[in-house]
Amino acid sequence: MHLDRLFVCSSLVVAACTATPPASQPGSSSSPGSDDAAAFINVEVERLRPLQIAANRTWYAASVSGSDGEFARSKEADLALDRYLSDPRRFARVKALRAAAAGSDPLMHRQLDLLYLSMLGKQVDPLLLEQITTLQKQVEQQFNTYRGTVAGQVVTHNQVQEILSTSVDSARLQAAWEAQKGVGPVVAPKLRELVKLRNQVAKKLGFRDFYALRLAESELDEAQLIALFDELDRLTRGLFLEAKSLVDRRLAERLGIGVDQLMPWHYQNPFFQAPPAVFHTGLDAIYKSQDTLELCRRFFAGIDLPADDIIARSDLYEKPGKTPHAFAANIDRVGDIRVLANIVPGLRWQTTMVHELGHAVYDKYIDPELPWLLRQVTHPLTTEGIGMMLDRLVSNPRWAEAMKVIDPSKRQATMAEARAYQAFASLQFSRWTQVMLRFEREMYRDPDQDLNTLWWELVERYQALTRPPQRSQPDYASKIHLVVAPVYYQNYMLGELFAAQVHEAIARTVGETATDAVYVGDPRVGAFLKEKVFGPGARLRWDALTRHATGHDLSPEAFARRFGPAGN
Repeated sequence: MHLDRLFVCSSLVVAACTATPPASQPGSSSSPGSDDAAAFINVEVERLRPLQIAANRTWYAASVSGSDGEFARSKEADLALDRYLSDPRRFARVKALRAAAAGSDPLMHRQLDLLYLSMLGKQVDPLLLEQITTLQKQVEQQFNTYRGTVAGQVVTHNQVQEILSTSVDSARLQAAWEAQKGVGPVVAPKLRELVKLRNQVAKKLGFRDFYALRLAESELDEAQLIALFDELDRLTRGLFLEAKSLVDRRLAERLGIGVDQLMPWHYQNPFFQAPPAVFHTGLDAIYKSQDTLELCRRFFAGIDLPADDIIARSDLYEKPGKTPHAFAANIDRVGDIRVLANIVPGLRWQTTMVHELGHAVYDKYIDPELPWLLRQVTHPLTTEGIGMMLDRLVSNPRWAEAMKVIDPSKRQATMAEARAYQAFASLQFSRWTQVMLRFEREMYRDPDQDLNTLWWELVERYQALTRPPQRSQPDYASKIHLVVAPVYYQNYMLGELFAAQVHEAIARTVGETATDAVYVGDPRVGAFLKEKVFGPGARLRWDALTRHATGHDLSPEAFARRFGPAGN
């Protein structure tokens, strides 16, 4: 997950997509009023930048420690940033300059657009913003510090995952699954309150609810987005159910139970968003014997995107109180880029680290000559796409062979299973994103409805899992994204589409098929990404960047090609 804390306070604000045409190169001609706009931006950046850097640094520190003191400092930093962004006179000045700059200097207008979008959601009562920030910090801290118990023993997130992945005892599996879900009842009342407060902000700004506001901020048309996900549902439902039937048979055989007895805790992931270990590639055991970070260093250096400096700044192993998840953070846009992780050697964390470092090198190689306001990714879907495009390589035996962790005979022996694994992983994830997108939309539409039942109806429909009998717990609330990255999950699936197109473009560039291209040791890959994806930063909006990088508009076609006979 990529969490860009810039332009963030009460919630993660997507401030990257605007209604402007693609910007020209720096140095385009000026017009009347552009001098006023340039002077204004220069002054405001000097005020804004230290506030945002302080918010980023204190948030990262709180995520590492989980301590009351660090969360208090993070809250104060966020409130200071809120006060800046919510100033009505400043916002009025931005709107006036933005209107005057329309049709003139595209680069100047782009910066004003980003300022406008970052301030739009803050134009409400400062006390309401403070209430949201306070509540979100409380819930976030609860997530970071919560640890469930199994058989009376306190367990970390990684220990829960280890039990789910290795045990064949249904009672123990259920206990571990419920231990992870145990944070739900702890945070659910405050999450519901947070949803209502976010909706208050949206309605004061003229939006139906916070869901509609967030999509507008990220320039995603709601009707088009739902239509796209409906089409994905149509395209993937049959393929997914067919692939899941194989998974179900293998799981049931492993556990010594009937397929009709399979419950959610049997699938080795708390949310069934990643494949269970029923595909016999042997890669998990291989990666468990490897140095996770060393493989990352060698891979990124080999494609001319060295990440040693990022790794050196990062906090990468478990600690008491530390958030159990992973993310990349661009602290200041001038080089302080970090990853937070909880590495345990194996396929899962090897994949996660390649993913997070993919976000991080994207941030690192944004053109440093761009104005500071444009030195950020253009949209969450583009950075999520890069992370997913790179992390998929880890489960490809061709990549493992090229990285010299398996020999050619092992690679050949595991290819069929690896292809089945990757196809299922893509289909499974597309179904999981359906749950998240539709749940959030309904939750913000009516937060007082029976959210427990809504959650399980969606899980049953889109993931084909069986709801545990008589279960009525707020299992939805155990998903941290609903708190710290609201209305974000659609960007993962859109990123999958972007990733598939970029991968095919890279394959064409290096003269390989999409199936064979694994990038290892090829600096042309880094050159392509720096020129076509990373360098433009936020100078181009996401749709223009997609055309710039791939020559095509965003569509599901390249994604669908993965499921052909030789799909990668």
